[in-house]
Amino acid sequence: MGIREIRYCDLTGSEQDVESHELNIDQMRVQIDLAAPEYRKLLGLLQPYIDAGRVDASIPDLRSAVKRGGSGQVSTSTGLTAEEREQLRQWAEDKGIEVPSNNRFKRSLVEQWREERAADQPA
Repeated sequence: MGIREIRYCDLTGSEQDVESHELNIDQMRVQIDLAAPEYRKLLGLLQPYIDAGRVDASIPDLRSAVKRGGSGQVSTSTGLTAEEREQLRQWAEDKGIEVPSNNRFKRSLVEQWREERAADQPA
């Protein structure tokens, strides 16, 4: 049986679709838990600065993270939405694969899940 971690949005107190985010500004490292709407709002406010600046290639493309195909869902560096992360977690637990409680999945695990998921879908 796994342990479920509940996160609350630091701004609104909501516990729906909340993720931890890290901001690095000058010498400060800021960690904040935000619900998806607040995160999209933050990205929208930062967009002019992101567009004008140089984005490190090791982080997700923030330009496309603001909106995903009109769905408004924000994804992470693995490209997973909150719903997909929950599906991945359940899949891994069903297979007896240990997964971190912080939703930071190894790329190899994500790729394995995607490959098996694609193989299960009818062609």
